[in-house]
This record gives sequence, C-alpha cells and structure tokens, in this order.
Amino acid sequence: MRNKRTLTLAALSIGALTLSACGSAGGTAETPASEGAAENLATTINIAISQAPTGYNDGTAATNAVYNTYVNNLTTSSWVAFNADGNLEKNEEFGTYEKTSDDPLTVKYTINEDAVWSDGTAIDFDDVLLQWAAFSGTHPSGTTDAETGEEADLFLASSTNGFGQMEMPEGEPGAKEFEVVYTEPYADWESVMSGALMPAHIAAEQAGLSAEGDGAELIEAIQADDRAALGPVAEFWNTGWNYEADLPTLPDTALLPSSGPYTLDNATNGTLTLVKNDQYWGEERAGKTDTIVFKTIVDEEAVQALQNGDVDIIEPSSPTVDTKTALEQIGETVTVDTGQSLTFSHVDLDQRPGAVFEDLKVRQAFAKCIPTADMVDKFVTPVDPEGSVLNLHEYQPAQADYETVLEGAPAAKSDGVADIEAAKALLAEAGKTEPVKVSMMFASTSQLRADQVALVKNSCDKAGFEITPQPEAEWSAKLSQPGAWDAVVFGWAGSGLVASGESIYVSGGEQNFGGYADEEVDRIWSEIVTNTDTEKVVPLKAELEQRLAETQYNVVLYANPNIAGYSSKLEGVELNPTQTGITWNAYSWTKQN
Repeated sequence: MRNKRTLTLAALSIGALTLSACGSAGGTAETPASEGAAENLATTINIAISQAPTGYNDGTAATNAVYNTYVNNLTTSSWVAFNADGNLEKNEEFGTYEKTSDDPLTVKYTINEDAVWSDGTAIDFDDVLLQWAAFSGTHPSGTTDAETGEEADLFLASSTNGFGQMEMPEGEPGAKEFEVVYTEPYADWESVMSGALMPAHIAAEQAGLSAEGDGAELIEAIQADDRAALGPVAEFWNTGWNYEADLPTLPDTALLPSSGPYTLDNATNGTLTLVKNDQYWGEERAGKTDTIVFKTIVDEEAVQALQNGDVDIIEPSSPTVDTKTALEQIGETVTVDTGQSLTFSHVDLDQRPGAVFEDLKVRQAFAKCIPTADMVDKFVTPVDPEGSVLNLHEYQPAQADYETVLEGAPAAKSDGVADIEAAKALLAEAGKTEPVKVSMMFASTSQLRADQVALVKNSCDKAGFEITPQPEAEWSAKLSQPGAWDAVVFGWAGSGLVASGESIYVSGGEQNFGGYADEEVDRIWSEIVTNTDTEKVVPLKAELEQRLAETQYNVVLYANPNIAGYSSKLEGVELNPTQTGITWNAYSWTKQN
C-alpha cells in the first residue's frame, strides 16, 4: 500500500497515509513541432494534488506517500507498474525478468541496454544493489530502537517486504543483468522490484564514495557490509532527497536525475514543474506533453481551481457529495469519472505499554462508540451509492474475495452503528471511572477529517471518553513518534497485492505506528508472505482478519470513493484504483488547445 496523506501513506497514507511502490525504453520522446501544430496540442498540463510532495525518494518511512508517487509515476521507471485494472503490468521497455527456479525461488532480471538516468549515467547493477541494501533490513546501525528493543537499521525504509526474504543480488559493476535468490518463497515476488530505483551514483558521491567504475566502490561496500562506508550512504538515502515542508523550492536538481519520461525542473511555493526527459530512451511511455505541472491545492478548493482553469485535472483524496455535485454543475467543459478505490479510511490507536489504548477493552469500547455507519451515510454513499461500512483490513468490498474472507472472520462483522451502552459497559469492565482522555490527530488541511473527528467526539464523549481534536499540518511526520497522539484518522492506499500490508500489522513493522503486537498475527503473516498458492491465501487472510478483529488492531471505517474531474479537452485519463493514482499513465495525456 502507500500513503494518500489527506494524503493517503506505503500502504500509503491519505489525509492520510498509503502503502505502495510501483517505466519504459528507446530514442527521444519529443513530438515534432509540425505534428504538435497540426494537432493543436497544449504544451502544458496542470494537475492538482491535495498535498505537496515531500521527497524524491518515496521509499522511506517518512516519505512513503501517495503524492510522492503521483510525481514519481512520471520521473521513475521499473520492471512493472499497476494498470487501470489494478493489476501488475510488465514494462519491458525498462527491462525483463524471468523466474528460473521455484526451489529456491530464483528470478533473473535484465535492464534495457539503453536505460540511463537523465544525467546520462547508465542504470545498472549499483542502482539495484543499493535498492536491496536499503530495503533488506540487513544493515544494523549499532543503536537500539527504544520502542522495540531491536537494533535499528541504517536505512529507514518504509518496509522490508520481499527484500527481507531475498539474498543479496549477484552481479558486477556496470552489469545490466543480475539474479535474485529468495531464502524462502515470497507471494508477491513479481512486485518486489516495482519500487523505483534511486540513483546510486548520486548517493555514493554525496556519501564521499567514488561513482567511477560503474559504482564499484559502493558495490564493494555493500558486498563487504562495510558499515563505516555505508553509514553516510544510508544517511543520504534517508533524508538527502527530501524536500522542504510545503515545497518552497527544489534541492539542486543535479541530485534528482530521472529514469522516467519526465524530469524535475523547478518548484515554487508548492508548485512542482516537470519537463520531458531528453535522455529518456522509451517510445511507448514517452511523454506526449512538454510540461507537467503539479499544483498543491487542498481538496476544498480543487473544484473551483478546475472550473477557473487553474488546473486541468483533480482527484481529491477524500471526495464528498459536495465535490461530486460541484463538479457535475460545471457542465460540459468538465468530465467526471467515478469508480471503486482500494484506498480505505481508518482510525489507528496507540496501544504501547502505558498508552491510552493498551487495554483491549478500552480499544473495543472506542470501536463500539465510533459512528461508522453515520460516516458512510454522510461521506460515502452520496458519492458512491454502493459504498458501505468496511469490516476488513486487507480487502475492500469491490474485491471478489471480500465476502468469502468476511464469512471466515465472524468477529469482524459489524453494521457500524454506534453502541454507546456497550461502550460504557466495556469501559466499566476496564475499571475506568473517569472519562478516558483521547487526543485524536488528523490532517489540518482536511475538512473531511475534521468533520469525522467531530462525529467521533459527539458520540464517544457520551460513552465515557473525552476526545480532543488534534489537527496537525505535519501529521504524517508524527505518526512514528510514540506519545505524539492517542488516535489518528487517515487512509491507506492499497495495491491489491498479497503481502504488501505486512509491515502495517506485524510486531515492529515499519508502518505499525500504534505499536500493536500479537504473536498469532505474526505467525499468520509469516505463512501468507511465503505462500505462492493464491488459493491458500484467502483462508489465511480470513484467519488474519478474525485475529485482527478479536484483538481490535484498529477501527476500519470505509473504502474511499474515487472521483476525478478533468477538462474535457484532456485525453487519455483513466482512473486507477491502486495507490498509484490518477497519474499512472499521465505520460500519455494530451490536451487540445
């Protein structure tokens, strides 16, 4: 998954966080001037995003957000990507891969010979090995995590899913071919390499290593597990590609070479400009419009910006009935698309020792008093009449196996109607004689989240809680800070993959922000991620959902409705239900003048 931070965070988050990570090849991508003139195409397309991008590297725990992915869809390439059906699609313009063995699981990868970074440096084995080093969790820093008691890794990756089961890839400096061997089967092996490679030559140079010899010095440091040399590399990988808050400007663009059809050009006050990458080798995914501009516009102002012509397309992270109505009232100049989404809203709970929700009965009481059905009536069904209360974590109602999994997880079934008396009884059983104080965090830029917290307060205060709304501009940065919040409402943008959500639920998981720990859940996940038989996954997921419900991991609310409004002059737009978002194919968009 990934972060749709209303935002949505990898799962990502929205408003919110959302999980996820997800190319091309040959000749330049420029459209001849005569052709452009004949078609009378605009040279610029403006895209609204609900939150400013926070970093070029969207693979860290702090930057794994949907709105970084929306940009990186155009500036990075990989072997696979998610298409409009929500399925993985091979991108053979970037390279090819082939499973060569099931025991042990072995995959051979090849990178296109013409693939280069926008600064002309070849994309090759040092980029791959840096990706493995960053996501494998195999480089302990020597310091102990105060919360888990475990040794922290040098690289602050959003997740070790897949890479943690992978042996170090074998290859040589400059190689365009390499082999990956897994220590145990991995369910989503085809998607492991869907995350964007970062330019290893930049990380090496910024860490004081030579980028000469096709990154031989960095490769040697990783292969030798030289922590002294890797420390500065990891430090740059963790933060060196980050942007300043609200994106007032870009870092030196020489540090931001692209592997996709577009490259980063400049940024001003939350507006980010991309231009066609003149080093891009691909044809099928070559950019069709000269310039793509991302403008940070909060959801509440997005429709007006579209109507005014300030932007050409909007995809609000958490659309409301007002959004849909306002879009439809604009008239024929705007096209409105709606559809199902794999993004879902939820409330996470801090349940670390000594925290408000450490006690299971207090968590259960909070779940009982949250008016989920009211939220669906107010915020979902007016946009998507098929919307409903969400009972599961790993499946949304639009997915084929939702009902099957729910049948196998009876503890998860709920109509979402608040039960104040049941909540009171649970708090009494927990020995609570005074109101339980809860600071509930949400994105300060989202009126929707503010309205949801107000509903929770109105209901749960009657049950014996005392809710204090906690609006935060930088809420996502606080997610991983123990004690910074008691409850938080945001969204996860899912991918539909089998194992991508593991780090949200397992003990010590990189995206397990509330400190939840359950040995049975850990055991079930270990079976899921190593299972390559899709028929066996459904009953395992049902077992997982039953346990998550019994232990009240968090409170799931609903699958977010998906809606996009765009200028009727824009062509090529297709909704994408995954965390990849609306820009998944923006390289192919054109706009008539």
